Amino acid sequence: MLVTFGTHFSDPATLTPILAELRTVGVDLVVTLGLTASAADHDLPGSAPGTNAAGDITFVPFTPLADLLRDVDLVVTHGGAGTTLGVLSRGLPLVVVPQGADQFLQAAVVSATGTGIAVQPGPYVPESVAKAVVTLRTDPSYAEAAGKVAAQIAAMPTPSEVADRLAESLS
Repeated sequence: MLVTFGTHFSDPATLTPILAELRTVGVDLVVTLGLTASAADHDLPGSAPGTNAAGDITFVPFTPLADLLRDVDLVVTHGGAGTTLGVLSRGLPLVVVPQGADQFLQAAVVSATGTGIAVQPGPYVPESVAKAVVTLRTDPSYAEAAGKVAAQIAAMPTPSEVADRLAESLS
């Protein structure tokens, strides 16, 4: 499973409690560090740069999202537009924990389309995220909905096709 809060919202104070709670549900995690954090910034027992002693968390520096999505079954994210679109284009369900900007809109759309679960800010975010992950892993309807959205995205014209159509319409 991938946990990514993008390059600017990956504050260890926000992520560490979520990671600690996710460890209780028995999932292996790949966690992006953003632009300024390091693995050492996450005060998790047994964790170290790279993979922790228990082997359940691997911290990675900036890595293209497409590379990170190759071997995961779901994503916990802040709900940035690029991350949300990238995840859905792969047909993966997601848990969205919005932090700011337009992320609340993405969270609402993910929830409304059944492609994932939105967890709103509050005192029980870590527990709610862990519960949502268990739900996504046990209820196939989320993956099915995400697969349908992936098919819709795949059927859309490419950016170059759109540009060609626009150029033709202006000629």
